[in-house]
Amino acid sequence: MRDYSDQLPERLRRQYAAIESLKLGHGGISYVSVALHIDRKTIQRVCKELDGLCESVSGFRQRKAGGGRKKKTSDGSELRQKLISFIDTHKAGSPTDAGVYWVSLSYKQLAKKFYEHSGIEISRGIVKRLLKELGYRYRKPYKVLATGVYAQRDVQFKIICRLVVLLKFANAPIISIDCKKKERLGELSRDGKCLCTAPLRVKDHDYEHLSKGKVIPHGIYDLRNQTGYISIGTSSETAEFVYDNLMWWWKEYGIHQYPDAKSILILCDAGGANSYRHHIFKYWMLKFAEDTGVSLLICHYPPYASKWNPIEHRLFCHVHRATAGVVFDSYQTVLDTMRNTSTNTGIKVIVRMNEKFYKTGEKMDKKNLDTKRIKALPKIPELNYKIIA
Repeated sequence: MRDYSDQLPERLRRQYAAIESLKLGHGGISYVSVALHIDRKTIQRVCKELDGLCESVSGFRQRKAGGGRKKKTSDGSELRQKLISFIDTHKAGSPTDAGVYWVSLSYKQLAKKFYEHSGIEISRGIVKRLLKELGYRYRKPYKVLATGVYAQRDVQFKIICRLVVLLKFANAPIISIDCKKKERLGELSRDGKCLCTAPLRVKDHDYEHLSKGKVIPHGIYDLRNQTGYISIGTSSETAEFVYDNLMWWWKEYGIHQYPDAKSILILCDAGGANSYRHHIFKYWMLKFAEDTGVSLLICHYPPYASKWNPIEHRLFCHVHRATAGVVFDSYQTVLDTMRNTSTNTGIKVIVRMNEKFYKTGEKMDKKNLDTKRIKALPKIPELNYKIIA
């Protein structure tokens, strides 16, 4: 009886004890109470319930609602009020949101300091439960606040949207260019994890002198064909580097895909090697238009809004996922890993090496530019301009 009773849920265990005691008759309650280690009053109460055919416990509850010891931090308790007041003295608030607070101390530290302050000893579990009830959670910072606000940001976004739609109807190539995060070559640690049959062993430090070289991925994303073209540079990110990669894309792929193209829409960021403030970028774009015989319509995304560049969320995010946790021990590993980038929509990624050395620090005077071939658009001319072939 005891072995069978121990396997039952609490409610059925009580009912089984009551049934067995009724079967034994006089003295059955005392015998079953000792045999099954159940209180006599519990068996007597269940016997009355069975005799009256009434269900005292509703649903699937094993006990009546409200049973058990009350929590120390239950509503209205003195300890709860003291602990809340103590937490208020250690919390800090967000300067931009009045409803956001945080506590820099851990659960254990709060419990210890509360004991030193009030003389009441509590566990870290009580502090954790109360903080959870008050809405505190372990959270990490999210990069959602803009570093700055460009005055004509919305206007520039509308201009880009209209030009994209217009050139799609004209069957002209639309590309988005940018340089992905630079990496270091060698047995160095990288963020992320990947499937492998053995632990990945890397250097215990990421010093610069331990790297074997640079990995500078510059991307070109074709919005019409959903194809990415990545050039792995080994020197520096310069305007000439951007020019060489564009020439590679056009000679190898673009001219064959768009044989009748008269103009190309290029979407890029406002800073870096393709900054709208640098004359050297315009110089190399003039050279690209001259060498290809195709006019360029260049639109820069507003400052602090580079994350909306299509290449970021249509190509680089998938490349980052494909290369997460992979140790870049050689350039061949980098090429093979990036080429394996895939999505459910069938994106295609073409990768090549660009081992040319690029000199940094070169400056270009505006007088050396053929400004007659640079036609600024009426709205926001510093971000939108056309380069005539």
